[in-house]
Amino acid sequence: MHAPLPFFVSSTDPPAKQSILLSAMDLFASRGVDGVTVRDIAARSGYSNPALFKHFSTKEDLARSLFEACYRRLAATVMTPSADLRSAITGALVLIETSPDAIHFVLENLRRYWRDLPGDARALGLPGAVRRLVETAQARGEVRAGVDANLAAALILGLVAQIARMAHFEELPRRPSELTADILDLIERGLGG
Repeated sequence: MHAPLPFFVSSTDPPAKQSILLSAMDLFASRGVDGVTVRDIAARSGYSNPALFKHFSTKEDLARSLFEACYRRLAATVMTPSADLRSAITGALVLIETSPDAIHFVLENLRRYWRDLPGDARALGLPGAVRRLVETAQARGEVRAGVDANLAAALILGLVAQIARMAHFEELPRRPSELTADILDLIERGLGG
């Protein structure tokens, strides 16, 4: 039986495209987009360069496509209507556990690809969403009133980015979901009301 496909690969995609997406994600997350060639992706996927170009016009097109799919998923996890700061962080950690490479890739490439997203995806701004969650937590007394919400959002996104990087490179002592209580405790002690 095959392992389930990660969220950024569709079961309706042809096998070549699936393999290209999986290979590109692993390489991009490990070496960065600039450290990967089309030949690297083709060799890893077991398909030729022309097979890649059948589905994507350039390596950058492939990277942007992966970025958009991963960004949308992460943003949707953080921005669920019922999300509060704790549930958003917990959801992000679960997503890191299931797809550490994807979350590491998106958080490492926000500056590079965010402006290329379609308008509806840019409306899902992660820093702004986390800032709003911090402001809501401040109103509830869960985060100190004097804490700058933008700085707190940057701190939280930076922490999540490092957890994703460590998960991708298998440097965590436990699964991300097993670290949830410790991570929330650190954030609450640093920002607590």
